[in-house]
Amino acid sequence: MGGINLYAYVFNDPLNLIDPYGLHWTDYIPDFVVAPGVVNFAAGMGDNLSFGLTDMARNAWDINDSVNKCSGTYGAGVWAGTGLSIATGVAGGIKTAGVKGAGKEFSHWIPNRMGGPRSIWNGNYVSPARHYLHDPFRYPPGWQQLGDKLNPVLQQLDRIPNAITGTAAGAGYGFGSQAANSGRKCGCP
Repeated sequence: MGGINLYAYVFNDPLNLIDPYGLHWTDYIPDFVVAPGVVNFAAGMGDNLSFGLTDMARNAWDINDSVNKCSGTYGAGVWAGTGLSIATGVAGGIKTAGVKGAGKEFSHWIPNRMGGPRSIWNGNYVSPARHYLHDPFRYPPGWQQLGDKLNPVLQQLDRIPNAITGTAAGAGYGFGSQAANSGRKCGCP
């Protein structure tokens, strides 16, 4: 009772499903798991997310012949990788935009006085000191000790909402990987 199942690799049927040398274990994996479409999609997504490192690894191990880079499912995997990169950037940007809390205040990119909405797509929660540095109209108590404000260009760059910069970073990663991998020879006509 209990313990390691020594016949798991043959689904508890060592008489009919034998593999004395351990060479045919993949024969028992359901076909849908290793179907060409699944393999191509996973390879496309992996190649995109790894900037082609998974493609190089498959080449080094001489197993790249099982991937059809010309297939639609490979291309769909590449686009799924780009989508995942963008989604990760959005999530990271939203997380770093902060939340209202002690010692934090909302700093708009497009100010209220100009009709800017209050949302994480239009600002971040920052400390009063940082708000002072990049907002030409913000002067918290003790502002004289905070030094000079940033120059106007840096003020704008520092005020860009993290949700936007995160989205841009994720998109840059995904599309950058597509561009970096587009020169790889895939044998497509």
